[in-house]
Amino acid sequence: MGNLWHKIKESFMAVFPITLIIIILSITLCPLDLNTYLKFGISAILLVIGMSLFTLGADSSMTLMGESIGQSLVKSKKLSLMLICSAFIGFIITFAEPDLAVLAKQIADMGILKAEYLFISVVSIGVGIFLLLAILKILFKWKLSTILAIGYGALFILCIFVPDYMIPITFDSGSVTTGPISVPFLIAFGLGIASISSSNNDSGDSLGYIALSSLGPILAVMIMSLFLPKDVALTLGSESTTEALSAIPAILHGLLEYLKDVAITIMPIVVIFLIFQFTMLKLSKTTLKKIFIGIIYTYLGVVLFLTGVNSGFLPVASLLGETLASGKFSWILIPLSILLGYFIISAEPAVHVLKKQVEEVTNGGIKQKTILIAVSIGVAISVLLAMLKTLYDIPLLAMLLPIYAITIILSFYNGNLFVSIAFDAGGTATGAMAVSFILPFITGVSNIVSSTSATNTGFGTIALIAAMPILCLQLLGAAYTYATKKSKRRERKISKVHVEIIEFE
Repeated sequence: MGNLWHKIKESFMAVFPITLIIIILSITLCPLDLNTYLKFGISAILLVIGMSLFTLGADSSMTLMGESIGQSLVKSKKLSLMLICSAFIGFIITFAEPDLAVLAKQIADMGILKAEYLFISVVSIGVGIFLLLAILKILFKWKLSTILAIGYGALFILCIFVPDYMIPITFDSGSVTTGPISVPFLIAFGLGIASISSSNNDSGDSLGYIALSSLGPILAVMIMSLFLPKDVALTLGSESTTEALSAIPAILHGLLEYLKDVAITIMPIVVIFLIFQFTMLKLSKTTLKKIFIGIIYTYLGVVLFLTGVNSGFLPVASLLGETLASGKFSWILIPLSILLGYFIISAEPAVHVLKKQVEEVTNGGIKQKTILIAVSIGVAISVLLAMLKTLYDIPLLAMLLPIYAITIILSFYNGNLFVSIAFDAGGTATGAMAVSFILPFITGVSNIVSSTSATNTGFGTIALIAAMPILCLQLLGAAYTYATKKSKRRERKISKVHVEIIEFE
């Protein structure tokens, strides 16, 4: 119980800043009605409780299951089994991801691709293939920087042939595949394989799964886009079904919806684990009890978190964007986007999983606080860029191309560990808070300032949120690498002088 209380205090401190900003805005520049206030207040409480239960349960459920399955596959010494299982796990986990279903519905509502399950299947295939590639990377010592350079190089070449309206969507599709349930499982899955692989000589081998799981869907959707028409008349503007409901019915509607959606998401992982348990793992009853209690905590945590985000934060974000963009205080959108971007990431569950894993993998060499600050700065810049893109109708590629070009160049200078951490951080930053708060906020602004532009929509925001943290952490890695090399040179000089003095005496 004491551990839960500690998690609640941590979650409160993470959610409090963004909640305070919204309250101040609602009092000063964007008044809210009583019903919206009530929905927002209840949602903030659900966020805190949900994050607490999730972080309490993820370590003893998703992490333990992923690591156990990864280790068992390596112990089988059957490469074909490892590859088939990895691809299957990647496909199943992604296919059940709620954020992906939300994106698919938005695309269908805009008249781009009515076949929602076709889009979801293509994205899931992309994740499955690149998760398979991640296994090969560990086993055959392939450098992550080389894979990413080839992948993103092919990606930007394909952009020449992809319809303009699909470019933001393709990049966003790679960013919604890393949800709060899939992130801890995939990170632990990689850790399990790397921990007993004979080819593992770099702590960065256990990371990089999220990076490749984000790149695969982008390439897959781009290839699919080549067969779509060049021009499509987009249908802009869609309303949440809960916006018209009063506070309590809206919360209950969201709760019932996510009780079902999260169960669908978590069930394939549990089934896969049980198959491995009865065939290969044979874990003790005590360990199984710990895992299933953790699953319950994780399930309830994600349900409450997503209910709070979508029932209260989403409508408030959209309203804030539209109100501020249409009023005389529109100038505040620029500084506000930086402020929201910086603090929003603290309330993202997947980021907390990553920063903890990084500290463990590096034996405390890279602190959790350092990762959080770097990612927060990256997301702050990302949201600023998304706002500038919307206000001034700047092409998405004009922003993404230089960011990824610099990032890929730095990846050959930094060690494998920092490259893996950086790209994984980009994937974890694009979780529920980004999809259900930042995206509606930017879309709300877009509905006002870009009403005549069919291509300048909120799409592309998630892609920017994924990109900039990667660059920030790569820059951090470059500074760390330079400082380390400088320190080693100084030590060699001191050692040389010391030897010369001894010889002289």
